[in-house]
Amino acid sequence: MSKKILSEGIDVSYAQGRIDWAKLKGKIGFAIIRCGFGGDFTNQDDSQWLNNVNGCIENGIPFGVYLYSYATTPEKARSEAEHVLRLIKNIDFDLPVFLDLEEEQIRRLGKERILEIAKTFCYYIEKEGYTYGTYSNKNWFTNYLTDEWYDNKVKWLAQYYKEVTYKGTYDIWQYTSTARIEGINGNVDFNRGYISFVRGDADGDGKITAADARKILRASAGLENLQGQTLANADADGDGKITAADARKVLRESAGLSD
Repeated sequence: MSKKILSEGIDVSYAQGRIDWAKLKGKIGFAIIRCGFGGDFTNQDDSQWLNNVNGCIENGIPFGVYLYSYATTPEKARSEAEHVLRLIKNIDFDLPVFLDLEEEQIRRLGKERILEIAKTFCYYIEKEGYTYGTYSNKNWFTNYLTDEWYDNKVKWLAQYYKEVTYKGTYDIWQYTSTARIEGINGNVDFNRGYISFVRGDADGDGKITAADARKILRASAGLENLQGQTLANADADGDGKITAADARKVLRESAGLSD
């Protein structure tokens, strides 16, 4: 059974140069923006980071963040998390912060060490109230990122093929690196999203309904365990907590009312 596509989006970095985000408005459902690479050094910030963030904000395009990792120790993973946190401070966005794992020197460490690195990065990201995700390719997810811990986080899979042949779970599929779209000069990665990034959509079906309000109310009372992006979506008012106020906001929105 094929997965339901909820949105189509792009991921970008300095490689696309200066993007005309106004031309992308209404044509993409989300963007994932590279903030930089490696540890917390300003010369490793992506040169188009702020331009891309401002372009998404000004044009109402939901976005997330990724950092290309070189971390070979938990200490370096913490530095990479601090790199991201420095750049995203006071910026409001809906998608996760992704750790991009594909560097050969990291692969050679083995799956247990890689898991330790990913968990360290995740700890500091989630500690500040952000949602964590892992990006990698089919080979890595099949052979190295195999612990069930990854399945409880948002998974962004790269496989450039007509269909996904990876046997595990995934939430976003990066299916090509050679797409073209007006507003970007040259090639860009295209992705299909199978989870919702809509605030208030606690069941992840892409809609705001009374069922979401019920889920949020149960979660606020400790009766339901939400994880990953659905947990982030449940924070409908964006205050960093899941409370009855979030359920009320979603219930009113589902009824066509506003606070």
